Parts: sequence; C-alpha cells; structure tokens
Amino acid sequence: MRTAFLIAICWLLLLPHNSWATTLRLSTDIDLLILDGKKVSSSLLRGADSLELDNGPHQLVFRVEKNIRTSTREQRLYISPPLIVSFDTKDVSQVNFNLPRIDSDKESDEFDHAPHLQLLDGDSVVIPLKMDILPVKATPQGINYEQDTQNYNKSGKTASILKFATKIADDSALLSNVSELDAPPRQSETLTEQRLRYWFLQADKPTRERFLQWVKENPAQ
Repeated sequence: MRTAFLIAICWLLLLPHNSWATTLRLSTDIDLLILDGKKVSSSLLRGADSLELDNGPHQLVFRVEKNIRTSTREQRLYISPPLIVSFDTKDVSQVNFNLPRIDSDKESDEFDHAPHLQLLDGDSVVIPLKMDILPVKATPQGINYEQDTQNYNKSGKTASILKFATKIADDSALLSNVSELDAPPRQSETLTEQRLRYWFLQADKPTRERFLQWVKENPAQ
C-alpha cells in the first residue's frame, strides 16, 4: 500500500504545475481508442464522464458509434471509421465533442465520406483542430490502433503529432525492458526503485529540484 502511494505521489510531483488543468468531456456516442499515442484502458473509461488532461497539444483516436434509423425505419448501430484529431488545450479548461446530426443511413454515409465535428470549450467557443481518417491494418490478431497511430504520426499527415510517434515506456514493463532506462538496473533494485528512477530521469531540472526538496522535507518513516 505504501509503495503504491509513493509511486502515485512521485508521478504527481513530476508533472508541471499547469498539468491536469483541462477536462475532456466524454460522449456516449464516442468510442475513445487512443489518447496521445497510447491505448486508453477500458477500466479508465468505465463509468467515467470525463478525463483530465494537461494544457498543451493532444491527440485523440476514436470512432463515432450510435443507433440510427434505416430506410425501413429499423434501428441499427452505426460505427464510423477510426478518426484522428489533434488540438491544443492551452488556456482551455474544458473540451466537449459537438457531432453533426447522424440519424439516418444517408447522414452516416455522408459522414463516412467527409467526417467533420467540432470541439468546444466550456463557453461553447470552437477549439481549432486537425482531423483525418486513421488508416488501419487488419491482422489475424485484430487491429492494433496504437501501432497504427504511431505509424500515422511518423508520416507527417494532417493530424499527426511527431512527439506521440515515440512509444512511451510502459510502466509495468520496466523490469523486463532494460532499454527504457539509462543504464541496466542493479540486481538489488526493486520494481519500485526502477520506476522512481525512470520517472525522475524524465523530469526537467526544476521539477527534479522540487521533488528532491519534497523528499528532504518528508523523510521515510
């Protein structure tokens, strides 16, 4: 319990002061797949109506999923192609999806050929964005949206953001993937030590100094 608490505290301390200042409001018609180049955990989304983001550039990969009426007035589930959207949340406290009307086969076909939507801030002001259809590659194992997003970001296309093309180290894999650390871990190091060292090395100098000051003021009991 204490180990998990320390990891959480260290993670929060290593974030810039203006982090976690934007609320992304989720929509029941949006199936969020990728956030900033990383797969979104279903456990993170379960029951949530929003996500907290830091101020700065962001990228979403999602599909529109909603029930529509067919020409025979029956209902069917419409699923759009995967869409990739990039935008900046500087000075934005809230992000809301604003979808066009998609209630019929005709409207869904139009959206498939020319997808468009708006992102609005808390005052209903339009947030500038770049949007594209994400090319995906189907494999026997299914679609790897995370890998396809990385490939897209390396391509320099409309909504690409290069900094999200490099896969961020998976915190749960730090023990097995030595290349994610600056040097091979000593045999005596625990998983907690490796995680702390890894995230410490990712921080800039002022953040490291704040963290070290916190450690000095809060010695281990």
